[in-house]
Amino acid sequence: MFKVGKHTVLRVIEETGKACEDWHNRHFRNLSIERLEIDEQWAYVHTHKERMTPEQRRERQDRGDCWLWASIDPGSKAIINWRTGKRNSHAARAFAGDLASRIEGRVQITSDQLQSYLYSIPGAFGDRVDYAQETKVFQKVRVDAPTWQTMRVNPLVGVERQKIAGNPNLHTSTVCHMERFFLTMRQGNKRCARKTLAYSKSWDNHAFTASIHIFVYNLCRVHESLKTTPALKLGIVDRRWTLEDVVAMTQRYVKAQEDAAFAAAFEGFQTKPRPVRVFEPQAPKVPWYLDPESGGPNPAVKKPGIQYEVSDEQPEPELS
Repeated sequence: MFKVGKHTVLRVIEETGKACEDWHNRHFRNLSIERLEIDEQWAYVHTHKERMTPEQRRERQDRGDCWLWASIDPGSKAIINWRTGKRNSHAARAFAGDLASRIEGRVQITSDQLQSYLYSIPGAFGDRVDYAQETKVFQKVRVDAPTWQTMRVNPLVGVERQKIAGNPNLHTSTVCHMERFFLTMRQGNKRCARKTLAYSKSWDNHAFTASIHIFVYNLCRVHESLKTTPALKLGIVDRRWTLEDVVAMTQRYVKAQEDAAFAAAFEGFQTKPRPVRVFEPQAPKVPWYLDPESGGPNPAVKKPGIQYEVSDEQPEPELS
């Protein structure tokens, strides 16, 4: 429609995604936050997990289920960190460790009932966390087979909150703000929408689009209840960013990467200095016409230091 190549669009997504992640990792540090909510959002890349054989699941880790791990500050609605990966203990430890490196002081964290959080959150934060888990309670309803499609899940009737570590306030322990952001994610990023043909075909592209969406959400998108951007509310920036600012930031990042790659390529290459040529004065030659004993312009016997004329005539060969 716009006469733009697909590979050009993919290159722009990759460059912008890397630039957004780099800026976020450098500026979202040393944060003083009272409460945090963490959760995971499901999506899939290339192929649905149910359509893959066990051998394909082991060989192609970049396909199938893809989870977005994210944390949110309910006060400023800012996404503190995120990670795209599988839903296992290794990803949980990496996500918790990255989150702990960004927070200063004590913080209250609430998550869902995922078992991997039981060890990763206390292990990453130590004794400076008040950690609680929230479990949803669904009503068990028995329905007939013809009406099962009209009610895919049981109705939600309440939640249960449990203290895991520290002394969390169970009245404010919830993950509803995180789940509301995931709804915004599915509405704003078509790759995360359910029952669509716009799912990601590449794991990296899926991660880059998530980074771009979260970056724009933090710095450019005005939150409806805050009337400002989450990053401005949190104090990360002093003004609301525009999409032109994101493009300019991406251009600076790409230029810095190109300069660093150029410097690294010529780091071990050293040019040898050219030798300095010294011209020594030479005594001028005496022309033949200034020497009376030279014997003419082309004598048979030439003296050294005398400049003679060179005749263009070739001597005739002697006949034997």
